[in-house]
Amino acid sequence: MLRRRLGRTGFEASVIGFGGGPFVRPTWEEGVKAVRRAIELGVNLFDTARSYGDSEAIIGEAIKDTRDRLFISTKSHLRTTEGVARSIDQSLRELKVDKIDLIHIHSVDTEDILKQCLAKGGALHAMQEAKRAGKVDYIGISGHQNEVLVKALKTGEFDAVIVTYNLINDEAEHELLPLAKELDVGVLAMKPLDGGLLAIPREAAQFKVADRATSTAETSLRFVLSNSRISTVLVGMVSVAEVEEDVPLGFIPHQMPAQEKAVLQERAKSMVYTFCQGCGYCLPLCPEGIDIPRIFKLQVLLEQYGMERYAKTTYKEAFQWQVRRCTECNSCMERCPSQLNIPNLLKKTDLILS
Repeated sequence: MLRRRLGRTGFEASVIGFGGGPFVRPTWEEGVKAVRRAIELGVNLFDTARSYGDSEAIIGEAIKDTRDRLFISTKSHLRTTEGVARSIDQSLRELKVDKIDLIHIHSVDTEDILKQCLAKGGALHAMQEAKRAGKVDYIGISGHQNEVLVKALKTGEFDAVIVTYNLINDEAEHELLPLAKELDVGVLAMKPLDGGLLAIPREAAQFKVADRATSTAETSLRFVLSNSRISTVLVGMVSVAEVEEDVPLGFIPHQMPAQEKAVLQERAKSMVYTFCQGCGYCLPLCPEGIDIPRIFKLQVLLEQYGMERYAKTTYKEAFQWQVRRCTECNSCMERCPSQLNIPNLLKKTDLILS
């Protein structure tokens, strides 16, 4: 597995990192097997968060015999010193580790939230205290708004940053990535497949590159891996099959000429409907258990791939009852990084898929 230095942490990270976000869905056994297979294939960086369902516990179980070879990154979405301190202790217990390599302030998407986290009594203070206590080694930040992350890095407080970067969204290229390189901040790229939308359906959407048909998933990962400013690409994998499909790309040096990038980006933007990024942050908090990302993906299958019969049948059998149970409590909107009016979008999707 190829490796790149993770900024000032000095850690030589596998270019394919294991993203634990999708672990809000798989069974315990499937998750443990996927993590262990990734380790066998050379993945040495694992990223998770307190808000990712059982992700920390699954990773903790899977790595207990190999912890010393790995770099563990987790996150806290809480904003107060007290809350984050408690969150870090919970993460240590779930991960079954004595120390977390990298702890992030999670999903900082507005300047007001950033100010709250940096202020006295905020999240950063708890992480600094944990570092002094030997509970964590490095402090990072994650978010979906590049201008906010730029302001955060300029404070000099962060050793790493998690940023969205893919064929459809490469805005970090303009200011954030150059700044991270200048400050020697490690960069972890999230959503390389645009929350999964660039991989659905893999057999139906292909690019032809160098006279070879390539899945959108493979092409998208090649695009991100070709950017040398990115230390590691966090790929969400929930099964051994997905691990064995994605991880081998980390053994191949990837270079992508500017002209090829432009062509692929234009093609990707024309084929994928991206109103929902599929991040899953809305899932744990929906009191009605509505699987919002999967419902929106069915709409993508219908509108972008012409899979009308499959999309409508699946929706009617498995999801229609969920949508019609929505109480518009807006808990999903509070957590949505894109600030979407999800209840209204669900109503429109119900009309389309019904």
